[in-house]
Amino acid sequence: MKTNQFTKTLQENPNKALFFEYQSGQYVRTDYHITEIKNVNFDTVDCGGIRNQWSEVHIQLWENEIPEPNHAVDSSKALKIFDVVNQVRETYPDAEIKFEYGNATFPTAVLPVHNIKDTGNALIVQLIADQTTCKAKDRATTPEEKAAACCGPAQEAKPKLVMASIQDTGSCAPGSGCC
Repeated sequence: MKTNQFTKTLQENPNKALFFEYQSGQYVRTDYHITEIKNVNFDTVDCGGIRNQWSEVHIQLWENEIPEPNHAVDSSKALKIFDVVNQVRETYPDAEIKFEYGNATFPTAVLPVHNIKDTGNALIVQLIADQTTCKAKDRATTPEEKAAACCGPAQEAKPKLVMASIQDTGSCAPGSGCC
């Protein structure tokens, strides 16, 4: 989901409770905070030697160690946080939006949006685990290209080098000049 799609959904649903489901049936505590909105730029080179560049927006969700029963973020409050950030610098509107979250039982992860469910009085942002991929394989168009794309097929075994025994000639003694 793009950042502008997410913020448009918030705008179209003012004052609705905003919940995050990070795994099926597992929710970020309702007293979470949005602590950062990050513009993240990637500049990578894949195993096929191709440079890849893209941007994402990461929203950090955080739970205080001490629960805060009187704290909640609804759709309008989330938009206000976006406004504060956008006064300092623009959040990339056309970039993929992902949510950074972790707790004592779930390791910190950056999770893309799978779906936003409207229950009438709340929006539930359903997140999914992202998986790694091989861009060289993703670019391939035929089964043969896919097979050769990521590190290629197994190469023929190279002959093993065997170290010859080195006689103690003193030729590698300190100061001998061999090293």
